[in-house]
Amino acid sequence: MSNDKTFLSGDRFIPTSSSVSAYKVWLDAEPKSPSSHNNTNEMSFSFRDDSFITTAIQSPTNLSSSPRSATSSSSADSSSHPRSTLVPPNDLHQEVVAEALNFNYCSKVLKFNNAYTHQPVRHLNMQNSDSIERIINRSTTIRQKTKVKSIMASDILQAPGLRNDYYSNLISWSPKTNRVIVGLGSRMYLWGADSHVVQINYENDDLITAVSCSQQFWILVATANGKILLIDQREDVNGVVGEFNVPENKCIFCFTWFNDSEHFLSGDDSGEVYIMQIKQSFNLELEIVKTFRAHQQQICGKHGIALNSSNDEIAVGANDNCCSLWSLPDFQSPYLKFVLPHKAAIKALSFCPWTTSLLATGGGSKDRKIRFWHTTSGTLLKEFYTDGQITSLIWSKYKKEIVATFGFGGSTKSNLMRVYSYPEMIPVLEVNATSNLRILSATTSPDFCSVCVATNDSTIRIYHLWDRTVEISPASNSRIIGAYGSDIIELAEGISIDCPGIR
Repeated sequence: MSNDKTFLSGDRFIPTSSSVSAYKVWLDAEPKSPSSHNNTNEMSFSFRDDSFITTAIQSPTNLSSSPRSATSSSSADSSSHPRSTLVPPNDLHQEVVAEALNFNYCSKVLKFNNAYTHQPVRHLNMQNSDSIERIINRSTTIRQKTKVKSIMASDILQAPGLRNDYYSNLISWSPKTNRVIVGLGSRMYLWGADSHVVQINYENDDLITAVSCSQQFWILVATANGKILLIDQREDVNGVVGEFNVPENKCIFCFTWFNDSEHFLSGDDSGEVYIMQIKQSFNLELEIVKTFRAHQQQICGKHGIALNSSNDEIAVGANDNCCSLWSLPDFQSPYLKFVLPHKAAIKALSFCPWTTSLLATGGGSKDRKIRFWHTTSGTLLKEFYTDGQITSLIWSKYKKEIVATFGFGGSTKSNLMRVYSYPEMIPVLEVNATSNLRILSATTSPDFCSVCVATNDSTIRIYHLWDRTVEISPASNSRIIGAYGSDIIELAEGISIDCPGIR
């Protein structure tokens, strides 16, 4: 569109109308001093019924303040053009037409040049073939620059003696009693919502390597000498009710419960996985139902073994930079489906609770990526770089979001955790921290609204991330469309978009 304005030419006031994006003609001005030799002239055009008159207006100060200056600065330096006189109206009209038709009519017609270096381009040249891609990139950049909300811990518990160990998992939140169990050195403590701390009655001299609460009153505790302890956390008991010695005194570093709260998985430091059960006879006993070798190196962390919502798929992460995916038709017959690679140890694993066959895995310091997998086909759906050592991944049950906790922070900014929208992976919430602070392990609250983390400064912290609403149902196709990023995979999973019928 044209921009109407007036300018002073000699002793007359002449109304003008200009469109710098359509017409560009250089006219000589009076000789300039050396200091102003490189200044750019902004062109103004006057349209009359009988003539086409041009006048050059000197505007050195508009280069950085006016949006039009970015277009004007695209022209070549005025010093490279010889002195000329006013162009006759007919010739000028022919030059404008020739330029519009892309004819090489006359060298006096100014050609755009975007290769200047004294300031960046501040506009899009729609004549470029990649204009659409540049628009998309610009909108993505603007979206990513949106400020992320930072949150603080709602509760902090001082835990002297909390071991700074990437492989151990020393906290778990009980769904039955709403208390957090913490392993400090060789002792076990229960921390309630009323900030009342109770020590579990058991004489133990070995370091604790893993703890885990079931949906009932059971708590599993692993020690460094190869023992698994079964604890009843009810107040009238509050002690160990069963013990089990792992074969060859191998050390257990992670537990995962099945939905029945009677069977569980445990992973040791040699890469073996045990399917175990609580046998309730005259005395409570723990026994191995099935053993299978998942990896050649140590299985990592609390989230190093993950079960899907239907308990028929197992994901196992290990120190050999791989995640193995197993099918479990029954407790006696696990078989390997896929090996999913990373570039560092995999401690963080999480199946999506509201989308079938969607697994998230997180790599350690030399990888730092979250990868999303379709477990039915083994397809890598998406990978996202976080710039941090990923120690756990937790899906929300109320929103299409996933939270990642970090060990060693990034090179530019240190975050203890971040909540991302899925599948866009746009940061929604974050917890900032100093560069030397890191999260060792994490567990969710029984209502899945908060996350409890253990940090290397000997503290236990609770962060409220979500408000309790209606949980996302896997049967609600309209709410999970786009989760896989592939129409073919969604069709194979029975997810379809309702389309209007053909008339």
